[in-house]
Amino acid sequence: MGYLRESIAIRARYRRCRHAWAPHLAKTRQALAASLERCRQRRTALVLGSGLLLDVPLAELAASFEEVWLVDMVHLPAARREAARYPNARCIEWDVTECAAALLDGKGRDALAEGTPSAFLREDRVDWVGSVNLLSQLPLLPLAWLGEPPSSTHPLAVAMMRRHLDYLSRFRAVVCLVADAEQRWGNREEAMEGADLDPLLGLSAHAFDQWWWELAPPGEAGHGHAIRHRVLACHWPSGIAAP
Repeated sequence: MGYLRESIAIRARYRRCRHAWAPHLAKTRQALAASLERCRQRRTALVLGSGLLLDVPLAELAASFEEVWLVDMVHLPAARREAARYPNARCIEWDVTECAAALLDGKGRDALAEGTPSAFLREDRVDWVGSVNLLSQLPLLPLAWLGEPPSSTHPLAVAMMRRHLDYLSRFRAVVCLVADAEQRWGNREEAMEGADLDPLLGLSAHAFDQWWWELAPPGEAGHGHAIRHRVLACHWPSGIAAP
């Protein structure tokens, strides 16, 4: 479905844009680390969207928790080598949306519209959950698989993102969500087009920090265009920790 290809493409974009990305990656790591102060117990940390580990404070998590579970559809070899430096960290390849298998079985749009993910919810040793720059990315490849426009405001995309937020709220753990709230693209010299996800998802009510991510500096997206995302760090309401 393109998850390996997408992971390799993200790695390539990071290498091209590492200076532009550096403030965002640092702010993400700082926000995740700050949320740990709300953790009374520190048995297992669950990182959803661990990816390339660029935005994950892995050393701090490994030092603070008995176990660290790094969850993503794909972990490239460099990420596995980095995780292997910490004896209590392990990579888990899992579909956080829990819809990819149904899509491959030909269930179509129903696979995106029905059900709620349940993995890890019964793991009572999970004390902290981080959803890391993942939310707006969840629908894109499933929509592309179905031949739908890969837009974060597509009704099916919004439904998938809401399912993820509901999933997070069902954990009996401290939950930190780092996610796009607004996306802008176009020529920086002119008015940029945009998509505002906040009214659709209600993220800002739980935010404790925000910043802009220069996802694609001018020229990276072609024709002199740039892509910027306004990112929010949120203490997401959960079974034990409502802000």
